[in-house]
Amino acid sequence: MNKEHLDRILENHKAQPVGSGYIDIIVKRDNYQLFIQDLIESGFEIKSVSWWEWCEGENECNYGLGGPKSNFYDGWFAEIPVDVDDVQLSKLKEAESIDELVKLIEDKSIVFSDETIQFKNSDWLIPAIWLNVPDEWKNKKSA
Repeated sequence: MNKEHLDRILENHKAQPVGSGYIDIIVKRDNYQLFIQDLIESGFEIKSVSWWEWCEGENECNYGLGGPKSNFYDGWFAEIPVDVDDVQLSKLKEAESIDELVKLIEDKSIVFSDETIQFKNSDWLIPAIWLNVPDEWKNKKSA
């Protein structure tokens, strides 16, 4: 694993870590599949997926609690208060790991008290990837 290579992958896919580490790496819908592929093919271990709401401009979000302004787009992200989805991909081959994680994301449903939100039907629902990297690694945006 190479931190500089990881930072290049994030930049290439406009993936934005929340905070200084490499958990909650928010990646827009247009980029998540190739982002996951590049991470797995480069040997990075994905351990979880969390969920965020994309909020354009100054509009308030409907489900999220708040979060960072996007470094790449005109808008911001708001964290959705649900448990993260932990994944166990280490025993799978690369292609199987990629397929499994993409399926987890694409099949995601979140049940709120009065409605169910599905990833497939909600273009504002955004995944964030959690990586298992050394604790001392800090992302370059926070340096």
